[in-house]
Amino acid sequence: MDLFSGLPNPLLVKPFAVIDFETTGLYPAVADEICEIGLVRVEGGEPVVEYSQLVNPGRTMDPAAAQVSGISPEMLAREPLFEEVFETLARHLEGAVIVAHNAEFDMGFLQYKLVRLGRRQLGNPVLDTLELARAQDDSGPYTLGILANRLGITGPHAHRALDDARMASRVLLHYLGEYHKRGQDDLTRVPGYHASYQFSIDGPGRGEENSFGNVVQVIRTALEGGGDLELVYAGGSGRMRSRVTPRWIKGMNVRARCHTRKEEMDFRLDWIVECEAIGTAAEALSGGNPKPGQQSLFDA
Repeated sequence: MDLFSGLPNPLLVKPFAVIDFETTGLYPAVADEICEIGLVRVEGGEPVVEYSQLVNPGRTMDPAAAQVSGISPEMLAREPLFEEVFETLARHLEGAVIVAHNAEFDMGFLQYKLVRLGRRQLGNPVLDTLELARAQDDSGPYTLGILANRLGITGPHAHRALDDARMASRVLLHYLGEYHKRGQDDLTRVPGYHASYQFSIDGPGRGEENSFGNVVQVIRTALEGGGDLELVYAGGSGRMRSRVTPRWIKGMNVRARCHTRKEEMDFRLDWIVECEAIGTAAEALSGGNPKPGQQSLFDA
């Protein structure tokens, strides 16, 4: 028998705001939007507030996303815009650790939307239940519904935001209970904890040519027309200059073949601080004509 299960769980001292978003597609960087918010606020290990709101995204739904969630354009047409409901959402997030299953996805949508609205990114700490699950359970898969079923957590799972937030909150409480049994009393040392989860979307030093929006547009053009990119990447291991062949954009990442390392890699879009198209991608950007005096990053 463990020595701690009969004691109060210190990992539950802070309030948690477990969020889930349904979206028009998978790509906040290429104008997909939040179309439904689900939130469960947990205090002292118990749900105390639930919040659910459809949001008019101001654009069409990707057919695949609509099929998964069951959210139709007719359901969204008369709903408020995100900026009209954000203050309500912010009140539920105040003072809480934000929790999401695959936090990079939800936080990417939330933070990028705030930047585009001219607001500051949220500075809340974030706990990712996907990272938490991977550290605890090596059997996989880790999609929320399958993981919950494996843990014996039941409930509706209709790919709607509030249902998923409820399920993620129960996954969170399960794993925090397991860590408590091991004597862990420091939430910041639990796998998946981040002191904050912000993106370098509007950071200094980019310049207009390498603004986040322009970098994404160069990558999209390369994906649509073929060709490679030369980029400078300021990741966790320092700045890297490399030629890459982009494969796809998902969330706040681009998957690409790195010619330097000779492997497929995920590059966070906000950590690409310089990006230049070469080959057919460069021709597409310039309308078929190379820029006068255009110089490769590697020729500098």
